[in-house]
Amino acid sequence: MGTRACIATSFIALILCVGCGKADDPGTVSAYIDQLFAGKAPAHVSAEAWKDTHEFYSRRRHAPAWTMAEQAMQANDAVAVIGRAPEHGLHSADYDEQEIVRLRTLSMSEDGPEIGSHERARILAETDVRITTALLRLGRDVAIGRTKPERLDPRWKSQRKAPDLVGTLTAAADHGLLMWLDSIKPKHAQYAALQKAVTDPAMAESAEKIALNLERWRWMPDELGGRYIIVNIPSFHLEAHQGEQAVLPMKVVVGTNENKTPVFSDKMTTTVFSPYWNVPDSIVEGETAPAAARDPNFLRRNNIEILRLTKSGAIPVDPSTVKWDDPEELKALAFRQKPGASNALGHVKFLFPNPYNVYLHDTPADALFARPGRAFSHGCVRVEHPEALAKWLLMDDPEWTDNRIVEAMEAGEEQQVKLKQEIPVHIVYFTAWADDAGAVRLVPDVYGYDATQSSH
Repeated sequence: MGTRACIATSFIALILCVGCGKADDPGTVSAYIDQLFAGKAPAHVSAEAWKDTHEFYSRRRHAPAWTMAEQAMQANDAVAVIGRAPEHGLHSADYDEQEIVRLRTLSMSEDGPEIGSHERARILAETDVRITTALLRLGRDVAIGRTKPERLDPRWKSQRKAPDLVGTLTAAADHGLLMWLDSIKPKHAQYAALQKAVTDPAMAESAEKIALNLERWRWMPDELGGRYIIVNIPSFHLEAHQGEQAVLPMKVVVGTNENKTPVFSDKMTTTVFSPYWNVPDSIVEGETAPAAARDPNFLRRNNIEILRLTKSGAIPVDPSTVKWDDPEELKALAFRQKPGASNALGHVKFLFPNPYNVYLHDTPADALFARPGRAFSHGCVRVEHPEALAKWLLMDDPEWTDNRIVEAMEAGEEQQVKLKQEIPVHIVYFTAWADDAGAVRLVPDVYGYDATQSSH
């Protein structure tokens, strides 16, 4: 039997012996519990977790939850819940197992040294609070994660709201604790599939990688949407979903390691046929302007026009009049590529307004989809089947027939179409992903987020 199993077994046996040969006074234990919250949080407990623990006992008027003789079953269940931490890619040892066992040993009187009733009550109070704190810490880690996504990329934000940990634990302590973690964990099918894989001996070598991905699901919103699009960066893959059913899978090209596609969620509002490409300032400065300075025909050959934006509107600018070595002049100009077959955005783009100016779009560089690794863009996401995606997005708009969509894509004149229903778009980063059969596939850590997350 392993060390952890031995500890758990010993702990259960000790709990069952609580109160053997003497009756403990719950009022005295409650008084000591009250005293514990007069000081600061223990060094290993965050202020947030300590606040939750205090609230738990305030609701109980500081009555013990686990350490009275009649609470042996609740205590057994508490140990079992802590022992289930590995099912979520976590370690039971991180939740005070050994110290709880030590305190439990001190609370025994049959074979151990004799201690006074007040000292025993103090030990029971500390043990009770430690069990509660451990459960609340574990619950918080399972529900919303133990790390912050901003550590991987400052643009990456957690989207899941913490459930009512104190309220649910308060109810579970009196009415059944064993299903408590299941009630607060992420409800996504992918999370459940990764849970099975993380404890599968056949996946033991990949357990740490799977655990990192379980953590990322704790940052996802509970509701992805009735219809939604999910783009998984490291697998270079997009799926359009009808509920849990993936109906339109396709390959994508994402940002390079220097121009990472950000992880975020937003709502798609607009399809733009035959779009202009407004060249970002960073690309103008680093690529377009230097090329135009070297080759006077570069802009004409690439169908790029220059505009000066004024209060009265946009005024066309003759490229021959531009001082290419003057950064201030370049900042006052706008560069855009006209619609057409060579346009960098292809024949259609899909907008979901966001702070990062990221969107999905077509591309004339179709050959890139044949490559296994597809991190080549400046941050936006290029899609393999733009026509199919446009048809899926406009399926509830009878005016937009398949033929009309194709005509608009080839028209060479920009046309914006507002979607009748906003579609959630989730750009995610999962290096472990379960297929429809539940088998977990691992993909390379293209941006190095696995390595960064492991170090925290």
